[in-house]
Amino acid sequence: MSFHRGSRLADAAAVGSAIVLFSVFAATVGNATVFATLGLFGRGIGLSEIEVGAIFASSALLFFLTSSHWGRLSDRIGRMPVMVAGLSGTAVSLFLFAGLYWASWSGALIGLLVARVIYGLLAGGIQPAAIAIMADTTTAEERTAAVALVGAAVGVGSIAGPILAAALIGFGLAVPVAAAGAVIALAAVATVFGLRDGRQRPAAASATVPSADGLRPYLVLAFAMVLGFGALQPTTAFYVQDRFHLDTAVAIRNTSLASASFAAGSFIVQAFLVRALALRSRALLRFGLAICLLGIGGGVLAPASGWLIAAFAVLGTGYGLAQSGLTAAASVIGGAHRQGHVAGRLQAAMSAAWIVGALGGAALYAFSIKGPLLLAAAGMAFALAQIRR
Repeated sequence: MSFHRGSRLADAAAVGSAIVLFSVFAATVGNATVFATLGLFGRGIGLSEIEVGAIFASSALLFFLTSSHWGRLSDRIGRMPVMVAGLSGTAVSLFLFAGLYWASWSGALIGLLVARVIYGLLAGGIQPAAIAIMADTTTAEERTAAVALVGAAVGVGSIAGPILAAALIGFGLAVPVAAAGAVIALAAVATVFGLRDGRQRPAAASATVPSADGLRPYLVLAFAMVLGFGALQPTTAFYVQDRFHLDTAVAIRNTSLASASFAAGSFIVQAFLVRALALRSRALLRFGLAICLLGIGGGVLAPASGWLIAAFAVLGTGYGLAQSGLTAAASVIGGAHRQGHVAGRLQAAMSAAWIVGALGGAALYAFSIKGPLLLAAAGMAFALAQIRR
């Protein structure tokens, strides 16, 4: 009897994990379709680069402000409601984008901003809740590999999103965005009916939040790691064009290949290598950050765009290792009852780094095209220096 009950619980946990990973994947695909289409739509209706950038920046700012709240809320009321709220908000945001694209209204700036604000307000809970679910349903020995699967879902979604956009863009800008919204709505329904709460119920004496002093080093590491990627995101296309003297179409294609190689490297590591290597979290952090520095060096020294694409694959590999190590190490601070709080705080630190990195990278690029890469190297070196044996 107990054997069959244990088997049913294991099956439920496996189904829940699959739903969580599918939901993270779907949300990432949806976000990627907006990244692929909003710039073209904005240019078509006369928006400036600053206005398009402000639309994207609004969600990063809101992620910074709300992620910790969503993580704590998932500890109190459960992971499923937070996941459903995030997925529903993402789907609504995408349907609004699709409607505005279809209408092709020249005064759509406010509507686009509202759509992105809805995403920023609600979607900040998806990854913290997903990471917390994976931590809730695994042992300490399994946690690093399980949490890494969330990063792998992000990685494969980052690849699939641009592919979906490219495949459907011929039918109009609205079609890939609406299709992604429909998939996310399906994920929300699956979450409602298929996800069970695997949290351990805290006793009153243990219901305290993780120590700020214990969590702070991991927040600093998260900020330093992601700072460089925030600097590279808005400037890589400029770097590819200016460094290798390419026309716009070729530069866009090579930049897309570099982004895809980064995502592929990160996905392969987090989906397969983290489990196979079975390294402790600090070792993953050290090796990952060192490999990131190697990839950044390759980007600085690359003699041709093909070498830069390869360097980004190395960078993605290092990031996959480091992110897995960071998330697993920080999850220990959360214990059995505050995984959502820890994951939310980490995402808030990363969101802050994306904002600061994007602004700093753009400013540095005006002085040197290698400035954002050097900022990324400085962030990785600082993070590596913080890790004690």
